[in-house]
Amino acid sequence: MNFSYTKQDGHTKRCLVRAFNVNTATTDILFDQISNSGKFIVDTVFKINNEQHLILKEFSTNNKSHYLHFALYNPKEQVSITPKIKTASDLLDVENLDNLHAFLYVKENKIASLMQISTNWCEIKIAKIFEQFGIKITPSAILQKNVIQRIKDDKLRALHLNISVDASDFVKTPSFIDSIFQKEPKLKARGISGHLTLDAKGNAELAQSIETNPSGWINDLDSDFYIETKKGEKITSDDIKLTKVYYTVPYGSKSINSKYAKEILEDFAQKEL
Repeated sequence: MNFSYTKQDGHTKRCLVRAFNVNTATTDILFDQISNSGKFIVDTVFKINNEQHLILKEFSTNNKSHYLHFALYNPKEQVSITPKIKTASDLLDVENLDNLHAFLYVKENKIASLMQISTNWCEIKIAKIFEQFGIKITPSAILQKNVIQRIKDDKLRALHLNISVDASDFVKTPSFIDSIFQKEPKLKARGISGHLTLDAKGNAELAQSIETNPSGWINDLDSDFYIETKKGEKITSDDIKLTKVYYTVPYGSKSINSKYAKEILEDFAQKEL
């Protein structure tokens, strides 16, 4: 086995697998859409723009599931370096520099995703990839039912959000914020970052909505929030979404071997999807 669930000798590269649903509002099945497309041919390249080219590096089908490995690369990239000679250029021209490795496992309308190099906003990346093949999907995170039930059972104490605002965000700037801007003019241009707590006691309708339908709120909120239950438990968005951490052998400094990615995704799909 070329992966482990904890960091071990040799298995030092952390990989986060995320799970998504697609086609929730249609009768389409993504597995069938891929099978019937005819466009999923290994080494096919799509030019998204001058800086972004997408290539399908690997594609296989087994047990009514597809495995796909995509790379997003820049044909001509300049990389900043520290040259040995001070008079030499500190920019190195690199051809076909990979900016994303996307390893995807598709089972019916479920996607297990493992991203390397660039790992944020997976939903957007997945949708963008399949759009190049003529398939429009809107991935939504699969949520852990036991965590959702805990929110319903334990009830909401508060919703915590990290926010960033500036003067232009307000029709009428609140007096205390206006006072801050007057005392510190630089903040008016830069804005204020802070922590916002929405207490359930003063926001009964909000609390009831979250307690009744937590799933409806999760997809509208980003990773920069957490829910505090009346039992004092802190539940982050990552706790709610179906994810799993694996460790494997590094492939270079920023990615992993496609063979190992496939093994990880197969394990995840077998146990979680």
